Amino acid sequence: MRKFRFALILLILVTFPARAELRCVESEAFIEITNGDLLVLRYNKVPTEEADKNDPVYSRSGYIHPLCTPSGKVVTGDYAPDHPHQHGLFFAWTKTIFEGRNPEFWNQKLASGRVGYLRTNSIISQPEESGFEVEQVFEDLTAEGGAKPVLKETWRVLVSLSENGYLVDLESRQHCAGSSPLTIEKYHYGGMALRGNGEWLGEDDKLFLTSDGFGRVEGNHTRPSWVKMAGSIDDVPCGIVSIGHPENFRSPQWVRLHPAKPYFVFAPMVEEPFVIAPGEEYLSRYRFLVFDGELSEDKINEIAESYR
Repeated sequence: MRKFRFALILLILVTFPARAELRCVESEAFIEITNGDLLVLRYNKVPTEEADKNDPVYSRSGYIHPLCTPSGKVVTGDYAPDHPHQHGLFFAWTKTIFEGRNPEFWNQKLASGRVGYLRTNSIISQPEESGFEVEQVFEDLTAEGGAKPVLKETWRVLVSLSENGYLVDLESRQHCAGSSPLTIEKYHYGGMALRGNGEWLGEDDKLFLTSDGFGRVEGNHTRPSWVKMAGSIDDVPCGIVSIGHPENFRSPQWVRLHPAKPYFVFAPMVEEPFVIAPGEEYLSRYRFLVFDGELSEDKINEIAESYR
């Protein structure tokens, strides 16, 4: 009984640290946020070592992986054998029209579009809240004369600690890089996406739960306020909840829940296209709650309601 009690106390301390010790540091290859000695997330400024194991067409920068729970479980996946173009927490448009051409930023095997890191604007390193702001660029690889910038994107990422796990707030601001608009065509996926841990591959319908109480099949192409993706990693339950801000374009946005793979995407073009025009800003905000153990619907609703 004494050993069991000690193990339980230790698990609680690891899962929910009593005091935040967040820190954000930058190197030439990445930006990392840690909590004490534990990694929270890594933003990749250059392609990772894993990129070298795949066809060069799938190499990418400008995304978050790994993303970890407070106990250190990695909830994201990268360069999965079934979908090597899916990279942790990433943003990519799928079917588009730009200057009469059709660059695609999602399916990298087409080699028609690219998204990548451009520069770092700021680093915020404080014990209670740490984060960073970076610039990224969407490029058309089909343009005559070589890659042509289509969109400039700014990511602002802030991490804080709650009693339920890590809160990761991500704000994306997209602008036309020049005088040409980008049309996002009607399609069944594309936007702010999350690829889950490979251990969740083949999980049943219970891998996903939406705010409307649906699983991955019934929940596909619905418009929930949040989506939970949760299962076991190393036989330990954990997960991530993704919450769209109520002021996002076409909020609540449609979601694509894959019928067999551990990934989903907030996809505002499911029913109709839209245009990002010069001089306009496409602003989207999302909150990701990364947790250990189990998390009730009531608690998730409470956190989602506070995200205003």
